[in-house]
Amino acid sequence: MRAISYRTKARMQKGMKVFLILLASLLLCVILFSVYLGRFVVYTPEGAHLDFERNTARDVVIPTENAETVPLPENVVIEFADPDPNGQETERISGYYIDLEMLQDPEAVLTAVQQLSPPCTVLIDLKGGNGSFYYTSGIDGAQLADIDISTVDEVISYLRGHGFTMVARIRTFQDTRFAEDHINCALRKSDGSLWVGDGFYWMDPANSTVLAYLKQIARELAEKGFKEIVLDDFRFPNGTQIVYNSEKSRTELIADVAKELLNFFASSNITISFGNPATDFALTGSSHIYVSGVTGSGVSAAVKGYAALENVEDQIVFLTSSKDRRFDDYQVLRPLLSGSK
Repeated sequence: MRAISYRTKARMQKGMKVFLILLASLLLCVILFSVYLGRFVVYTPEGAHLDFERNTARDVVIPTENAETVPLPENVVIEFADPDPNGQETERISGYYIDLEMLQDPEAVLTAVQQLSPPCTVLIDLKGGNGSFYYTSGIDGAQLADIDISTVDEVISYLRGHGFTMVARIRTFQDTRFAEDHINCALRKSDGSLWVGDGFYWMDPANSTVLAYLKQIARELAEKGFKEIVLDDFRFPNGTQIVYNSEKSRTELIADVAKELLNFFASSNITISFGNPATDFALTGSSHIYVSGVTGSGVSAAVKGYAALENVEDQIVFLTSSKDRRFDDYQVLRPLLSGSK
């Protein structure tokens, strides 16, 4: 076998070094390009996609100790509304719910609503986790969902005019649009970038501007005839990457927020309730806990999870399509459109 000369070996070694350098450079370029593309990733309920037209200048902001909270525009004055004189109260909550999936076909929802007979309760989702409003809102900066909003407004008008007990449900701290517009009000990571949970950016539950925003939405919905506002997915997320310093635990912080909201609306005609809260806390007045995603076999465990409630049977409302008899001891709302969960 012919031996490889020293000169040939030297050339091969040099070539291998060049190859490794080029490979390392290529990998570095791929990593940098991936980081660059990450700035344009937009999270939606359907998944993630790239949007090269979005404003990325607000995505990474390193806060300073003197950073001030961005004030919420107050150009919309909303008064507490009087209850609709045609409204008929139900002693126990029983009726139907309309979720965001159903609202993708507003005409079908309107037709189904027109088949109902009052008195009964109708809960309708009106703000999603991406921050879109599913009704015509006068709140500054509100962006409407890409559906036929006028038909949803017609659904609301029909419910109000025909004596139904109206309940609105909104995503509470999941709000991508508000977080992007108010960086200092959002939960962030150590590098200053917005923290993502369940595909959405989250607002800081303890931020005063965030609370003002939620109060403003509740007041506007009350003007439209809703007697009860459900703050859904009411929790402080447990993300380990969230940078948050406080003497209080996240459980204590979220309980304080609930107390603040309940006290603020205590003297009004608006009932504030909570959807799937991760923290167990006492309620006041006519407030409720709305629980979804529970099967018949899970009813008992779900009820035990809210030990702070004084009267569980009257304060818990289950949202379910199940006909399981174990739900019969509690207040229940079922889907308006068949085939929905």
